[in-house]
Amino acid sequence: MDRIKILQLQQKYYVRTSDLHEEIIKALPKKDYEVTAGYFTGEPARDNMITVAEKKKYFNLSKKQMKGFRFKAIYQLWKYCKDKAFDVIITHRFKSYDVMLIANKLLKVKNCISVVHGIGDFDRVYRRLISNLLVDEKWTIIAVSKTVKEYLIKQCKCFNDYNVKVIPNAVDLEYIESNMLEKNAARQEIGVDERDIIIGTIGRLVKVKGHEYLIKSFAKIAQEDNKIKLLIVGGGGLECSLRSLVEDLEISDKVLFAGEIFNAYKFLKAFDLFVLPSLEEGMPLVLFEALIAKVPIISTNVGGIPEVLNAEIAKLIPPRDIDSLTAKMKEILDLSVCERKKIVNNSYHYVKENHSIQKYREQYKNIIDI
Repeated sequence: MDRIKILQLQQKYYVRTSDLHEEIIKALPKKDYEVTAGYFTGEPARDNMITVAEKKKYFNLSKKQMKGFRFKAIYQLWKYCKDKAFDVIITHRFKSYDVMLIANKLLKVKNCISVVHGIGDFDRVYRRLISNLLVDEKWTIIAVSKTVKEYLIKQCKCFNDYNVKVIPNAVDLEYIESNMLEKNAARQEIGVDERDIIIGTIGRLVKVKGHEYLIKSFAKIAQEDNKIKLLIVGGGGLECSLRSLVEDLEISDKVLFAGEIFNAYKFLKAFDLFVLPSLEEGMPLVLFEALIAKVPIISTNVGGIPEVLNAEIAKLIPPRDIDSLTAKMKEILDLSVCERKKIVNNSYHYVKENHSIQKYREQYKNIIDI
């Protein structure tokens, strides 16, 4: 019996340990499936992780060619898929979905799966229009949370309860935990003093991640204790403006920009408190990683986050609410050792019981096998 041929598409090359597109591949035994990982832009550098997929395809398109109508991407994908005769296509994020949506009108692959990771992908008129015109019975849409599913159905008439399925994000708890650095080792490697009180966050330095509200909130408590520091892990276009904000608030000596760190989850135990100040989210993996690290969490209650976090395992606040964030940070930092331990133990057991990577892999395999 021939193996089922699968192409998993992403806009750009990026692979890290806990990426869920890699977990989908791990769900598919090689004796039954031949998986190709395709990337429209980029390819691995010498020190980059390599996908676990059996085969790789780098289209080597420029960022410019992935903007606008993406004619070259559509043509190259059509030509490649026609030659390889894939049985299943899996796309991640809008641009990969858009290119395949158009190409498949000629290819007619019978099982196309699009994974939608967050809210906002279909806010633009063009994105709703192209979906309503071209989505057909060949497509299954995977939302990472119930909130994302509700958003999709509201935005596009082509999406409904039948073709939009929810598969919540998950983590390989044992693998992630075994690769985390212990507190002192993590602090030493990342360059913070073991005596400091570290409030930390991990995420791209872009507007939707809400860093400016965290910085403004932190400024209100920064003067209360010289040992309190803010650690910002991540890179992005807003780094210069965020650094300027830190200087204007006169807290430069208390804020460390660590830049983008590969597999940053390894350093989570360096934090005394993890804050996610996002304005929009689907179901971010970093929250699961922080839960596994047994670090207290404050997060905005946006997107699918309230489906993961509750009062027993984290503190939720409205987005952009600097006063609420300040109050919750003070509350967490004032907890006794016993109170802190109760929260983080609840967090760890919650992830173990509700977001199993084995269940996640099985759910994807079932959809691929349709």
